[in-house]
Amino acid sequence: MANMIIKKQLRSISLPSRSHPSTSGLEDALNKIKTITTGSSESILMGLAGLEELYNCMEDFLKMGSTQQVMSSGGSEFMEEMLDGSLRLMDICSVSRDLMVDTHEHVRGVQSCVRRKKVAGGGGDKLDVAVSSYVGFRKNMRKEAKKLLGSLKKINGGSRSCDNDHEDEHLVAVIDAMRGVISVSVVVLKSFLEFLSRPKSNIKSKLASVLKKKKDNHEATKNELETLDSAICGEISSLDDLQKELEEVEMSISGFERNLEGLFRRLIRTRASVLNIISH
Repeated sequence: MANMIIKKQLRSISLPSRSHPSTSGLEDALNKIKTITTGSSESILMGLAGLEELYNCMEDFLKMGSTQQVMSSGGSEFMEEMLDGSLRLMDICSVSRDLMVDTHEHVRGVQSCVRRKKVAGGGGDKLDVAVSSYVGFRKNMRKEAKKLLGSLKKINGGSRSCDNDHEDEHLVAVIDAMRGVISVSVVVLKSFLEFLSRPKSNIKSKLASVLKKKKDNHEATKNELETLDSAICGEISSLDDLQKELEEVEMSISGFERNLEGLFRRLIRTRASVLNIISH
């Protein structure tokens, strides 16, 4: 159900009401992201990678002389809106990246204890400590992700159509296209944060649900973190199974960490370009 809602949100993002040749690159990049159904780790990674590409297009777009001319001659309120939105997105991206770094450290800690226990047959106490630390961290991660979701709601302007009081159709197209970029950024990051903050349900029922999904080969909404939650709390007794789940989570987390870092750097460049336009 969440998958369908997010897909609908992506499809509902309006492209510029008045297209202009200068905005065609951004429109194409927006269309690519709108074809992604976010929900599973793989699709969220695709969405984050799509945002990196989108902001690369945005950077090229902001370097165009025609764009700088039309934005410096009007739309000052919109420029402030863009600066505010980019700052909030940067903060959310930075905290999210740090969460992935911390998750990576906790997962590696559990992995190390599992390997030692498999090889030496001991180290149960250290594994219990590592598991307890991970469980506590996951609880805090959910809380932090929910706070970031609240911050996303404060980002305004992404889905609004440009006011019609501007006579310059080029300016209208530019503003609408850039608002579309902010809007799709919010949707993709929302999907990622919901992936992190999904509430922990009853472990036994969750494990049954996970096993059923695997049996049905229903991977569209697979959440490796939830699966690991079940495994790490003892519902999957085999150390081999636990190690497999840890490896899957590590792969996903590494991808999130890498893409969030890339997106953060591109957001910095976009903000610098907007500030440069304002200053000139």
